[in-house]
Amino acid sequence: MVYQPVASVHVRSRVYPIETMRGLAVLALVSYHVIGSTPGSGLELGYPHPLRFFADGLVDLRMPFFAFVAGFVFGVKPVTPGGYADFLRGKWRRLAIPGALAALIFALASSIMGTGFARGLPDLWQVFFLPYAHFWFLQSILLIFVFAGGILALTGGRYLPALFGASVLLFLFAPYVPGNPFSVNGAIYLLPFFLLGLIFERHQHSLMNETPLIVGLALPVALTCLAWNVWHYETAGHLSLQRQDVQSLMMGLALSVLAIQLLPHLPQLGILGPYAFTIYLYHVLATAGAREVLYGLGLTATAPVFLSCLAAGIIAPVLLHLGLQHSPLGRRWMLGLKG
Repeated sequence: MVYQPVASVHVRSRVYPIETMRGLAVLALVSYHVIGSTPGSGLELGYPHPLRFFADGLVDLRMPFFAFVAGFVFGVKPVTPGGYADFLRGKWRRLAIPGALAALIFALASSIMGTGFARGLPDLWQVFFLPYAHFWFLQSILLIFVFAGGILALTGGRYLPALFGASVLLFLFAPYVPGNPFSVNGAIYLLPFFLLGLIFERHQHSLMNETPLIVGLALPVALTCLAWNVWHYETAGHLSLQRQDVQSLMMGLALSVLAIQLLPHLPQLGILGPYAFTIYLYHVLATAGAREVLYGLGLTATAPVFLSCLAAGIIAPVLLHLGLQHSPLGRRWMLGLKG
């Protein structure tokens, strides 16, 4: 989710299509919130509409891709024990403060609009410490940076394969944490993908040389998971929405591996990189606002509304980013950028 300038990660940019993966994840996320997480939200589309298949079918790609990219970028500038405090201060400035302000703005806007995400003043604290709307991912990735980053700083990444194995066991067997404070359950869900991204950064040249073998292993896994999901649809009438089971774990890992090994570099998607975090923070306000305007104008045809809202969810945050980056306060507090 966080953008790392290409100039500072030149080795990785020549080898792996990280910016393409990030761009695909951005498009998938914005599309998902345009369509709606359920048939009763967003465009209110149920099965067998193709967009419902599209939204539910990418459940094992969207956030795993973001976590994988975050882990890869984390590995570009390894954290040392002596630099851990500065690392945390950087994440506080870059992620936590802009994320908290965006969550507050979203909560206030939801209260004004009377949506299901509205929070009264006595409950407003919850948006900062409990899972709230799409901001749960930010809370989870911050936890990963704090705890996994600390362990990796102390060990120098020497036990990375063992940590990855432990994260898989946590994913599959860790009990649900009651109340889910600061989206800790989401952190457990994302951790294997984050560590896999870190593994690919640490061993990128050797792994690239083993592309046929890696693809040969990952592709059957992905196809098996897809076949299972098709069977689930035929028996339950909908694709599986369970994120934390064996099928989701294997599909997310396999898709991440296939993407980084096989995707071409697509500059058209790479241009979203500098704005990915701002798009993540503010796209829901833009897509919901565009949908209401279009409906108010009497435009209800699914395809034009979907494409228009998708464009709004990308363009509006980009314009916001471009406007704020010239303001010292906006640049620092809302974008998390230096200077």
